[in-house]
Amino acid sequence: MIDGLCADCYRRAHPLVEVRSPLKLLACKRCGAVKVPGGWKTIIEQTSDSEELIEHEIEILLQQEIKTHAADVQLEYSQEKILDRVRHILVVASGKSEPSLTEHSESYPIELRFSYGTCDTCAMMSGGYHEAILQVRADERQITDKEEDEIVSVVTDLTVAKYGKDVKAFVTEVSRDKYGLDFKIGSEHLCRRIADELQERYLAQRKENYRLVGEDKAGKKKYRITILIRLQRFTIGDFLRIDSKPCQVTSMGRGGLSCYSLPDGNRFTINPKSAKWRTIEFISPESDKRQFMIVSNHHSQPVQIMDSKSFDMHEIDQKDLTIDVSTGETVFGVYLDDRVYLIPSDD
Repeated sequence: MIDGLCADCYRRAHPLVEVRSPLKLLACKRCGAVKVPGGWKTIIEQTSDSEELIEHEIEILLQQEIKTHAADVQLEYSQEKILDRVRHILVVASGKSEPSLTEHSESYPIELRFSYGTCDTCAMMSGGYHEAILQVRADERQITDKEEDEIVSVVTDLTVAKYGKDVKAFVTEVSRDKYGLDFKIGSEHLCRRIADELQERYLAQRKENYRLVGEDKAGKKKYRITILIRLQRFTIGDFLRIDSKPCQVTSMGRGGLSCYSLPDGNRFTINPKSAKWRTIEFISPESDKRQFMIVSNHHSQPVQIMDSKSFDMHEIDQKDLTIDVSTGETVFGVYLDDRVYLIPSDD
């Protein structure tokens, strides 16, 4: 006996869950988000299967509508009948109404009635809403295809990471021209997060400015921010002069700018706070490197190399050689300061 009731009567008086029927399910026809008290619940799981999407929508609704009255209740549901916009499902709840009782199951037939609308996020996207514009440019050059792919990937990944957490986490428009890339972004916070990542990754310069775009219903002024990320004149593989010494950029990112010194073969790293950063001078792009054949390499004798394109012959003193080479080998080098510097292979 529990509170004067036998086990069966106690279970009937204290059901595991409470749920009403019929239930109305309002879903976004574009993204599948479900309307719940307080707003729209985004479906994080990406799927192209319509039936799988409906299952996610049903789960969201049931999580909101089913009230549990006991601890550790397990819920399962199955679809019994499928019509056009009506579905009959059977919800099975398993658990204990009271810790001293054995586990039992309860079944609840529910009728779901579907209707469709447009969630707040999709409505803003379709209307072209954006709080911020991110502009990506390169200093005195065009953005490379590789950089463009990387930048679009960063924008995509960070937007997806915020999806479902920020109702304005979307990109309304992407435009490309000879100057660079422009992104119209729904959320100023997301735009700043993307700008931070690009600035650190490419050691880029950054400028911000606000423009008045109107007032809200309360008369408060509304501004739109534009963030300009300007990539460096150089990129990985290009040749620079740093502190009067020619070098090749090997990597760049949060750790700084890593370079290979062509005269002595040393590797070093600097960052925008370094004194040497102000001495950076762009010399030439990576595309200026050329292929050479090692014609001869004898001890104490100058190394003879031949330009594989012009067939011009050059000599390099053994003391100026910064990489190991063998006769007949093909290597890369670059013409700088009236001489040829041999450079290591990409790996």
